[in-house]
Amino acid sequence: MPGRETTRRALLGGGLALGAGAALAGCRTGAGGGSGGSGGGQGAPAEVRPSYIPFDGPEPDLVGDGETGVPNGFLSYPDPPPSTGRVPLELSAPVEMMVQGIPSKTSRDRNQWWQMYESDFGAELKLVLADSTKYTAKFQTAVAGDNISEITQIVSVPSLPQLLENVFTDLTPYLSGDNIKKYPSLASTPQAAWDMCTINGKLWGVTNPRIVAGTVMMTRGDILESKGISLMPELSNGEDFLDMCREVTDRDAGVFAIGQVPQNWTVPLVMEALGGPNGWQVEGGTWTHAMETPEWEQALEIVTSMYAEGLFHPNTFSDLSSTAIWFDSGVTALFAQNFASWQQRSAAADFPCGAVVMPKWDGGGTAAKHLGVPGYGAPVGLRKTDDEDRIDELLRVADYFASPFGTAEYLKVKYGVRDRQYALADGQVSVIEDAPEEMVYGPYYYGAQNAVDLYSPGEPDTTKQLFEYCEQMIPDGVANPQYGKFSETALSDGARIERDINDVMGSIIQGRTTLSEWPAAVKKWRADGGDKIAEEYAAQ
Repeated sequence: MPGRETTRRALLGGGLALGAGAALAGCRTGAGGGSGGSGGGQGAPAEVRPSYIPFDGPEPDLVGDGETGVPNGFLSYPDPPPSTGRVPLELSAPVEMMVQGIPSKTSRDRNQWWQMYESDFGAELKLVLADSTKYTAKFQTAVAGDNISEITQIVSVPSLPQLLENVFTDLTPYLSGDNIKKYPSLASTPQAAWDMCTINGKLWGVTNPRIVAGTVMMTRGDILESKGISLMPELSNGEDFLDMCREVTDRDAGVFAIGQVPQNWTVPLVMEALGGPNGWQVEGGTWTHAMETPEWEQALEIVTSMYAEGLFHPNTFSDLSSTAIWFDSGVTALFAQNFASWQQRSAAADFPCGAVVMPKWDGGGTAAKHLGVPGYGAPVGLRKTDDEDRIDELLRVADYFASPFGTAEYLKVKYGVRDRQYALADGQVSVIEDAPEEMVYGPYYYGAQNAVDLYSPGEPDTTKQLFEYCEQMIPDGVANPQYGKFSETALSDGARIERDINDVMGSIIQGRTTLSEWPAAVKKWRADGGDKIAEEYAAQ
């Protein structure tokens, strides 16, 4: 791996198109009960979930499982790539999409990528865009003015379930169960992704699916290997994890194990090792947040001891913008992020990048992985209509964007125009440096499978390493039961109560207060809204 530059080619090859994952990069479900998001993991009833039907196309070199979420792995790309056989779409009217995104750097009239979409659609593609920080306001304004686009991205706003019923088309009759067969590319979407689109037992949209491997603690293989530790460390128990952190820390040399806010990143990983719940625990219809469990208090105690021992960078709490810089420059040896970030670094970094597989804290095997979101948290739906023919046309647009890996259409959605934005030679895709900047931001949220397969061009060992990790961790992983639920209180008060209890955790870890204050902090969190959030989830 040495000597590789962090180029656009490498980032795209790592499995996630630039721009497509920005809204989720580094995000976590917080202590406040989540963002009140419109979907996620275990929410869709079995009769509502679309069937998973593998695409009849190029065979993967490393065979995954769309039902459990293990991604397929590919070591090359077919050339010539086969078409899905469903273009042009021959739409009857122009398509307008309101989605998150930024304007393309090249206007439509000069943009060959955009024009390629329109040629495949047989119709004009109009885009109404706002970046993710401004989109909610734009969405609310459009809803209030009865001015949403035919295809509109849905975000969490007050009274969302009622809004969906009044403003959007219920897609359950068109996509649930075997109804999805009419749209073969959408049918090959990993099954859990559909839970991101489900509220109150109905399907309201299509999402941009993601690999569910959760948070990954990446390793700098060069630092670990200098200490005689593998870049994929073999740990037998929690003490092995602590010993590894101690071994890679060299305070005199300015090198530390970790440089991230501990309660946001390290505590959840220790929770995995302790066998604690992922976000929420549901027993007999009662919802209990992970923070209310003994495992969380134990994890907080362990991480507080790690901080006191000097295993964290001294500026961990004060210099939040440097956490990635520290890791990439070798100041820290471990860095927790989402799986897509590991994909990118594995393909692009100038150092070998591995990952920690957390053991059960007391030994006895590998800890169950806390699975991540199976898709982007803002699905794309259709404005309310009873025009069956138009609904079919607009779902065929989603089916186009969902074209699976190995097809010609997948390359169009992810990379652009062949021999203009990318080249395909000897079975490998490469992004053309200094190509015209014509990327069309936003439409990929409407089902694109640009982030659910493993493919690192020219890096077969990287692809195999990522696949082996997923194959080991995902099948027995634990999903957050919050996914597919909506809480009005989490939307209105979640950020505030999360901030309050996060501050208490920070004070405990830094030694400004003691662990004895934790039960009172949890009690206050519950009174301030936590109990209400749990009740609202339980009622669904």
